[in-house]
Amino acid sequence: MPVAYGLIFLLGMMGNILVLVILERHRQTRSSTETFLFHLAVADLLLVFILPFAVAEGSVGWVLGTFLCKTVIALYKINFYCSSLLLACIAVDRYLAIVHAVHAYRHRRLLSIHITCAVIWLAGFFFALPEILFAKVSQPHHNDSLPRCTFSQENQAETNAWFTSRFLYHFGGFLLPMLVMGWCYVGVVHRLCQAQRRPQRQKAVRVAILVTGVFFLCWSPYHIVIFLDTLSRLKAMGSSCEMNDYLSVAITMSEFLGLAHCCLNPMLYTFAGVKFRSDLSRILTKLGCAGPTSLCQFFPSWRKSSLSESENATSLTTF
Repeated sequence: MPVAYGLIFLLGMMGNILVLVILERHRQTRSSTETFLFHLAVADLLLVFILPFAVAEGSVGWVLGTFLCKTVIALYKINFYCSSLLLACIAVDRYLAIVHAVHAYRHRRLLSIHITCAVIWLAGFFFALPEILFAKVSQPHHNDSLPRCTFSQENQAETNAWFTSRFLYHFGGFLLPMLVMGWCYVGVVHRLCQAQRRPQRQKAVRVAILVTGVFFLCWSPYHIVIFLDTLSRLKAMGSSCEMNDYLSVAITMSEFLGLAHCCLNPMLYTFAGVKFRSDLSRILTKLGCAGPTSLCQFFPSWRKSSLSESENATSLTTF
């Protein structure tokens, strides 16, 4: 697992930094969706930076004190909440622009988008308050155990706070945003099917649906497993030592899949976004790593024509 986490760390760090660099280059012209994607990359980058702490804890236990314990757990939760809420905002953005064709909405000032993103970050911080207040370093109870950074449940108040955190995680961080995304994209697809074929508009919304779909595929197994764990702790379903062991293993494996999500978005942009491919090619060429010709040879799907299409593209999320 440390090797796998290390791979996620490297890919996630390099990929999301490239996304931020490319989006920052188009700061004056980027769309509302791209602004949300910029903040999504920031959230993924924050998650990437806490992975080494998780690897170290698994090897030698938590030895970095209570403050960093609270910080790391809070960043983990804030990242997830912000990711899901930002994806929901992208869905609403596409829904209003395509289904209702709100002219003022599409041409609103960028300031309102930044305010929306700031509210999302504040909401993520608010939802992570239980972790900030109750996370602590648990001392080993056996000679062969290690200190862990966990959510304290030593009394009834802390246990209630833990269940509150789980409720927010299940519904506020996953179920509700996914319902919003599903509703919006069903409306978008329905409208695009009814309207005359407009390839540019269809391509512009495809990346948002892809990113949302990958988010769902990566995080839904983890949420199903921890929901079962929550039911088990509430004694709403049968519980046994064997069941707890299975749940523990399932949580570890599904959480790894969820964490892998932070390095997948840059790959989606690379293989789906014409403008992103073009900018990535220019950056790699300036760094002396590769040029358009070598990239097309390494990735056959990267035809030279697709790179040249970006000259007419108006959005980094255009395919």
